[in-house]
Amino acid sequence: MERVFILAASSLREQWRDRAWQVAMLFAGVMLYFSVLLGILAADQELRALLDFGLSFIELMALAAAIFGAATGVLREMETKSIYLILSRPVSRLEYLLGRYLGLVLSMLAAVSLMAGAHLILLLLRGWSFRADYLLALYGIALKVAVAAAVATFFALFSTSALSALVITGILWTLGHFIAEMRFLAARGGLSLLPLAALIQLVPHLQLFNFRDRLDIPASAAAGEPVLLATAYAALYCTCCLALAYALIRRKDF
Repeated sequence: MERVFILAASSLREQWRDRAWQVAMLFAGVMLYFSVLLGILAADQELRALLDFGLSFIELMALAAAIFGAATGVLREMETKSIYLILSRPVSRLEYLLGRYLGLVLSMLAAVSLMAGAHLILLLLRGWSFRADYLLALYGIALKVAVAAAVATFFALFSTSALSALVITGILWTLGHFIAEMRFLAARGGLSLLPLAALIQLVPHLQLFNFRDRLDIPASAAAGEPVLLATAYAALYCTCCLALAYALIRRKDF
């Protein structure tokens, strides 16, 4: 595990030194400030608009960065041959894969924390009363980021194309928010929709992590969220994706 954490720390530093990543964080700050203007336009619903837009933007930025980093990171090191230098040391392919994945997830969590801090300051300045459910919403975003990064890592190694991994992961991320609707169609379609029923079992159930929906409900009336179930599901899904990715990277001729 020591080598995994060393690789994770190295990946984290590389991510934050990337100019594209720095520009993305600057853009995120500008867009969060823009959410204040949207809130003003929303008149009586200013805080609601600021809260919803901010959390949605934080999620989209984190997911986009995680998917891009996972889809391009390993493939870039394979193309530049730098992976040979890493694996020539006493580092196994499993340790390399876990280290890169962990470093990416940690960098995304750090980015989410920074964006959430700026968003929270804006909310408090506009008179919002803090709710602990806000932290729960951020936890749901973190789980989505972990799952999306694992999926993109697998498809990057499966297709050996960053563009394909980005497109497929983006499609699965979109479908993951419509599991209930897909199940409804599969239940009414009979044998003709068996492929859809099979697809439902493979698509990540991202709606399970939408804890930010709880913020639409008064704290006194909100029911408990399945946090443990969501955490266990995310851990299992990530483990399966990384296990498949490891099976693929073992077959690579390094």
